[in-house]
Amino acid sequence: KSLTSNQLKSIFEAIEVATVQSDENTVNKRSIEDSTISSAVEFRALDKVRAEMSQLYQLLREEGKLRVFGAIGRLPPSSLRLPPPSGPIYPTTGSKIITPKLLETVTSMEMMSLTPQPTNFLLYGGAILASLEAVVSLMYGINFNLLVVTTLLLALADQILVSGAVFETALRIVRPEMTTRITKHEAGHFLCAYLLGCPVEGVVLSTWAALQDGRFAGRAGSAVSAGTSYYDIDLSEQIAGLKPLTRDSIDRYSIIVMGGIAAEAMEYGRADGGAGDEEALVRFLRSLNPRSTNAVSAWTPELIRNQARWGATQAVLLMKEYKPCYDALVDALERGGDLGQCIVAIEEAAEKNGLGWLRHS
Repeated sequence: KSLTSNQLKSIFEAIEVATVQSDENTVNKRSIEDSTISSAVEFRALDKVRAEMSQLYQLLREEGKLRVFGAIGRLPPSSLRLPPPSGPIYPTTGSKIITPKLLETVTSMEMMSLTPQPTNFLLYGGAILASLEAVVSLMYGINFNLLVVTTLLLALADQILVSGAVFETALRIVRPEMTTRITKHEAGHFLCAYLLGCPVEGVVLSTWAALQDGRFAGRAGSAVSAGTSYYDIDLSEQIAGLKPLTRDSIDRYSIIVMGGIAAEAMEYGRADGGAGDEEALVRFLRSLNPRSTNAVSAWTPELIRNQARWGATQAVLLMKEYKPCYDALVDALERGGDLGQCIVAIEEAAEKNGLGWLRHS
């Protein structure tokens, strides 16, 4: 029996509600802690609600309702009766050694485009604000040091109480293009996770929205921000020690994390955001060294840099191949679409352009 778009949207609306209300949205249950690791690494712990969500995604995929979910790096749906590939199929296969020059050749993009660049906006903004405070001090006789201290205290309170949401709002007023840039960045994470077969449970596009969403407000640490929440049950089980850690799981994580940077570079020619994504990948790979088993013996700094380049390369090629899906997803997010509307947009774009497993059926 076929599902209508509205029925599909209702299913994912229920998924959003269930994951938001999950008891697992806590700091302790969402961080990996190991006595041999100096700091906790934020990651989804094993979670009954999200395990059920994964089963539902997989069922819809096997029944042919989600024809693009898991189209990259996963076995084809059994309903298509296609011979299984010898291994995960990514946009480019072969050696995982990606030099900067090879990255530029394969992606047709400069290495610097995929390296988040500092905007110096805080520096310039601080200088302008200090100048304004100096003018106010001279005009109204208010102590300059008092103005500076008050500003710093307000900024500190903003960061501690609402994770810098007030500053972000002011920044969006000064730079209206920032909202679109964040949307396109998060669409990159969203699409990569979806195509790699990792169930997406939600996306928020501002700090205010994140603070009101249990899936994001419960993250390890005090700061929250715009983000995409997804669940990789295989990696979660491997991190929990239930299964051996595999390179395939690490590779999926790497592509998804670098997906936002890749999206920005494709859309704007360079990535302003994404420094936090790079740092998350570095922390994740370093944390695996005591338990890498058969995946990689030790994640040295050079191997980590190479893995970041490999993930960025795959993400760029993936989004180029599925550009109609990416554009449809960005459009849905810009219109305020929820999880179901975003997934329907991806699937309809894929069907229209014959992408994913559709080309084999």
